[in-house]
Amino acid sequence: MTEEKWDLSLLDSGGRSALKRNAGIMMGNDMMALEAFWRAAQNVPRGQEKIWYACMCFDCLWRAEDHPEIKPFEEMLRSIYQDRDTSESIQHRIISITDVPWGEDGFLLGKLANFIRMMKAKNAAVKPDFQKLSDDLRYWNASEHKVQRRWIETICRYRKEDTMQNKEEVNYVD
Repeated sequence: MTEEKWDLSLLDSGGRSALKRNAGIMMGNDMMALEAFWRAAQNVPRGQEKIWYACMCFDCLWRAEDHPEIKPFEEMLRSIYQDRDTSESIQHRIISITDVPWGEDGFLLGKLANFIRMMKAKNAAVKPDFQKLSDDLRYWNASEHKVQRRWIETICRYRKEDTMQNKEEVNYVD
């Protein structure tokens, strides 16, 4: 896990709720959410405020007291992508997200929000590592596309242990 950037324990339930309401929305004019953001944020680098805000809002979708397991975002996308019940349309949307730039229009943010809500609905006991996602988004628009390449590799590569696990699951189903 990356070094902690924000501390949601510094917020009361009203602050967390304000940020939660703004999940998937670019940093704007919700003063309660902005107050909560600046109270919980620590050492935000210039130019990264909107990324941190977006990730912090997503982080508030999970309750801290539930102590969810934390996994990298791309690994959670991988589990959706490689699930045999996932439609080709969803698989295509997962891959196409890597072609969308991070921008002021909030288009990528909206796409991420859709997948995050899907992840929460599938398994609320696991949450994406939003601190790491903020690092990924920081370098998202880099010309080398290292983040997107890493995501594609993680999402699409089948691993031997995965096929073994799938075979075991099939054997238990009668």
